[in-house]
Amino acid sequence: MYAIRRFFRPTQPVPPEYRRNFLHLYFDIAWWGLLNGSVLVFLAIYASRLGASTFQLGLLTASPALVNLLFTFPAGSFTSKWTTAKAVRWSALVMRLFYLFLIPLPILLPGDTQIWVIISLTLLMNIPGVIIAVQFNAFFAEVTPPEYRGHVVGIRNALFAITTMLAALASGLALDKLPFANGYQVVFAIGFLGAMMSTVHLFLIKPPAAETLSALPETSEAVKREVEAADRAPVRASRWGALRMDVLRGPFATILWITFLFQTSLFFIGPVVPRYQVDELRLTDATISQGSAVFWVMYFVGSLQVRRLAQRWGFKRMTAYGLLIASLTLTIFTFSYEKWIYLTHQFIGGFGFALMSAGMINYILEKVPVDDRFSHLAWYNLALNASILLSGLLAPPIAGVIGIMATLLVSVGLRAIVALFMLKRG
Repeated sequence: MYAIRRFFRPTQPVPPEYRRNFLHLYFDIAWWGLLNGSVLVFLAIYASRLGASTFQLGLLTASPALVNLLFTFPAGSFTSKWTTAKAVRWSALVMRLFYLFLIPLPILLPGDTQIWVIISLTLLMNIPGVIIAVQFNAFFAEVTPPEYRGHVVGIRNALFAITTMLAALASGLALDKLPFANGYQVVFAIGFLGAMMSTVHLFLIKPPAAETLSALPETSEAVKREVEAADRAPVRASRWGALRMDVLRGPFATILWITFLFQTSLFFIGPVVPRYQVDELRLTDATISQGSAVFWVMYFVGSLQVRRLAQRWGFKRMTAYGLLIASLTLTIFTFSYEKWIYLTHQFIGGFGFALMSAGMINYILEKVPVDDRFSHLAWYNLALNASILLSGLLAPPIAGVIGIMATLLVSVGLRAIVALFMLKRG
């Protein structure tokens, strides 16, 4: 209990000007956990149980990435006159309304048609999703001073883990007790509720004005510069409406390569895992729900250690060690023919992903220039989605040639190589 209390207590007092925003950031991610533990955990599983092929699952994985690649810079031009806060709020609302259409889907259409509707909805919702994908990190940096970011990210990860675990258990219970179609309607309804409540709290976050911050004598010069940059956001935003090739010629290019390799090693198995769980491992929805709950319990435990490990290792090494753990757990998952093996993989994996989640975003924010945040984060978003698109397009045909199990083991090796590369570059 002491470790939990210490984790939620900041290392230095939080000024009143930040407390309200921090609270809404916590509620934002807590409600988002309901979506993650329901729709985001079970949507691909639902498609697999409807008979989706690895090609269709690849499209489900790749279509959001393709939209992101096509619309990242046009979205910058479209929102060039908006503040970061306005862009995040309204894009989040429009994107998340699409989850409403999933609720009646299981009882309206035949299975084959449902699969293509799910793919189409995923593609369409990610058009406004491009804006929040690029802008949220900048928005988070604006409302969270550097000295509090590790603390806030750690708490957000912990709350996200708790609510995801609860949503996964509730979803598993619904799927176990209700008929197939009705169970998934409950799952989709839980996700829609979480998405909407998360959006409410995004609207309640108010970036601090520079004049308010300057009245605080204890505020560091670095924080003041960040808030001043946030006040100039509408001007700066127009700079990433065009393709800024100079970003690729600077030191941030190495960060983009690391991002691309890191995300590819994680997402490469995305299109094939649902079919492997359903067809090869023959896992029930209840077992998948329990595994997800175990994962997020350990994710919470790992989040309690983030602050201490970040101080000891730094964010990049912490991310690399988390990826090595993910390599180990994927090996265990590949041979999860017994329920206890599957739960063991989730138990270890939760800790590793907690390190990666907190480590990667803080590592990126450390490297992004304060006065040119938008262009750099736009390129980061492109690198991230290029890796997802590549995974979605290549994994299904590769699995068709060498088999899904061999594809999983290839990804094990890729994760280990990328983690060692990150450590060596450090």
